[in-house]
Amino acid sequence: MVRAWSASSQRFAAGLARFAAGLAMSAALGQCLGAAPAGAAELDFAPTDYVLRSADGHAIIGRADFSVTALSRDQWRIRGAYRYNNGQSDIEEDTVRVLAGAKLPQLVKSDHAYFNADGSRDREGSADIAAGIGTCTIYLNGQAQVSSAHLNFPPDTFSGATVVIPLRQALKDGETGRIEFHDFNCVPGPKVLAVSADPQPAAPWLFYPGSLVQTDVKPDFGWLNLVVAPFLPEIRAWFDPADDWYFVGGSTSRYYKGIKLLMVRAHHQDAVITAAPGDAARPTVAPTATPSPPAQP
Repeated sequence: MVRAWSASSQRFAAGLARFAAGLAMSAALGQCLGAAPAGAAELDFAPTDYVLRSADGHAIIGRADFSVTALSRDQWRIRGAYRYNNGQSDIEEDTVRVLAGAKLPQLVKSDHAYFNADGSRDREGSADIAAGIGTCTIYLNGQAQVSSAHLNFPPDTFSGATVVIPLRQALKDGETGRIEFHDFNCVPGPKVLAVSADPQPAAPWLFYPGSLVQTDVKPDFGWLNLVVAPFLPEIRAWFDPADDWYFVGGSTSRYYKGIKLLMVRAHHQDAVITAAPGDAARPTVAPTATPSPPAQP
């Protein structure tokens, strides 16, 4: 389903826009971050800026940006920072291991912390793959309510923004059928969910130019799907086949039963991203224009 990741010591270039939570997504645009360690495998995930919108797309509610840092010869950290207009914020850090010849990178650790407008912690979800432990924490009156579990993390487990990786790679490889992998999430306790995505035919999307491919990521609970699925965060992602399958937008929830939102890449050709039709009275945000992405994100 997916091709091997190349080993390379060359600099990888930037470009990604903002996604999110139950995902995330994430994706592609920006500037060079620096050379990878000699002999290191390259992570095909570039930094980017995103505009955060309300679920219907009518209001701009914040911004998000992603950066990628090489930690060692084969490990990389993807960091997402979400800033909402109401003062709330999120910080997501995912560490992945990229091995030469492997079909996909493997998740090593994932941590997503959510903060209130006053800077205090709201909740947190984390996964330590080697230890086989998933932890979900909610802070009530400053007291941590912790739910922890020993979990089986299959090699194709992803979380948060890294969910974009298997989706994009399958599309780059020409896959048109169902894409299957696993996702760690707090729903509300720690769970590893079997998920699948069915790519749709390329079509226009209101919030980003071009003809895009939409994928809807859904959990698989067998006969319980009709009962359980409506209560889980929906993850929907859009990719641009004309731009090396960059991830350009996503629909998700901030967290389990949290606000639903859209993430839209701050496109390099759009110096100003305006509100959706019918939104003339709503405030807009003018993101900084970013340079055109290179051929290899």
